[in-house]
Amino acid sequence: MKVFFIGIGGIGMCGVAGLLKQSGYQVFGSEKAEVYPPASEILKELKIRVFPFDPENINQIKPDCVVVGNSVKAEHLEVLKTQELKIPLFSFPQFLEKNCFNGKKVLVCAGTHGKTTTTALLSYLMKKGGYEPSFLIGGVLKDEGRNFGYAEGKWIVIEGDEYPSAFFDKVPKFFHYKPYAVILTSLEYDHADVYPDLETLKKAFIEFIKLLPEDGLLVYNGDEPNLKEVITRANPKAKVISYGKEKSNDFRLVEAETFWGEKCFMSKFKVNQSDKEEIFQVSLVGEYNMLNTLGVIALLKGLNLFNQDIKEGLKTFPGIKRRQEVVYKSNELVVIDDFAHHPTAVRVTLGELKKAVKPELTVLFFEPRTNSSKRKIFQQAYVESLCLADVIYLKEPIGLENIPQEDRIDLDRMVEEIRFKNKKAFKLTEEFNLITTFDWLNYPGKKLVVFMSSAYMEKEMQGLLKLLF
Repeated sequence: MKVFFIGIGGIGMCGVAGLLKQSGYQVFGSEKAEVYPPASEILKELKIRVFPFDPENINQIKPDCVVVGNSVKAEHLEVLKTQELKIPLFSFPQFLEKNCFNGKKVLVCAGTHGKTTTTALLSYLMKKGGYEPSFLIGGVLKDEGRNFGYAEGKWIVIEGDEYPSAFFDKVPKFFHYKPYAVILTSLEYDHADVYPDLETLKKAFIEFIKLLPEDGLLVYNGDEPNLKEVITRANPKAKVISYGKEKSNDFRLVEAETFWGEKCFMSKFKVNQSDKEEIFQVSLVGEYNMLNTLGVIALLKGLNLFNQDIKEGLKTFPGIKRRQEVVYKSNELVVIDDFAHHPTAVRVTLGELKKAVKPELTVLFFEPRTNSSKRKIFQQAYVESLCLADVIYLKEPIGLENIPQEDRIDLDRMVEEIRFKNKKAFKLTEEFNLITTFDWLNYPGKKLVVFMSSAYMEKEMQGLLKLLF
């Protein structure tokens, strides 16, 4: 079967394409411009040919079906040619539902924060435990250099996203995933370009929870009031397990600490379950990641899958690229690359990194690049979160001009407000100057530098590394 992907360069579409290629499909794709890493590297390794956008691609390849990314519009010329030739058109969640989930039990990790790390950790541990899962993640695993894997086991682990599937398939992606078991990490207002308010977002999660079968399992962060509310309103048929710090949770985080391991962050934490205590170690940083890990442990124990190989696997989890990724480390300087973009994620991640590294100076490069973060709705929350750093650089994202002026985030105003709070703040310009931008490198104490964006801040990070090497 030949499948053609319109907009194959996104990490989600690239992962689905890889999953299909591994499972025996002929896969082709197209993209508007050059595909960048990590997607370009994955597609090259898989020998998936990528064409420039052109309706003739559909004529020449004659695919059995076409999969459309959620950034593709109805008027796209390849879409119009597909419709003209009456070739079936799918969003990638639709295609997965119809062709990839049959005969497998689907484990979905969802929530506003932490779902990529949680999904990656769950798939890694299931492999360590001998369960041969297939998986699809929104981030690239460091050990495999890819975000997908096909296996013959009965389980498939997938990151659940509440964003719409495609222009013709407006339902949230995770509605298509036929969940057998679910981990919900958190629920806050997000995706302001799609959901007008928190209540609308809550309703999406309520409908998702209702998809769980009676013999399924729902694991959720019991410290999160929004999750408690949606679960009560959904009244799930499945078994429900809670985890968190509060005493009412089924799995309770009792103690937690992060320290430097030989090559990476390590965290040690104590868990209370039914008045029995157990200690775990995981190669991740921060209390929030220990809670994500606890959600995975609760799911695996709830499904009677947890074993000693899984417990040992926690210590060797290699992590995900661009999730608290250590780019450089010396006695005087630690450089981190991170994906965080929601103001809560920025605040929590920065706080935990500072707690672990114990710097005397924290420098942050931040780009509000997602559709939500470009909007004014989170502006004040960003100011509060960013002020955890001592020196803050704000980068103007591409496409900001596409947001209405009255809704657009105001970076100049943010710089003023951050400075008013006695922090150093600058707006990065096209005239990026290595020497003046990185003059704080001469600061005598220990320094933590964090790059935060949903995209790789290549120019800025490579500029810093150029000075270091």
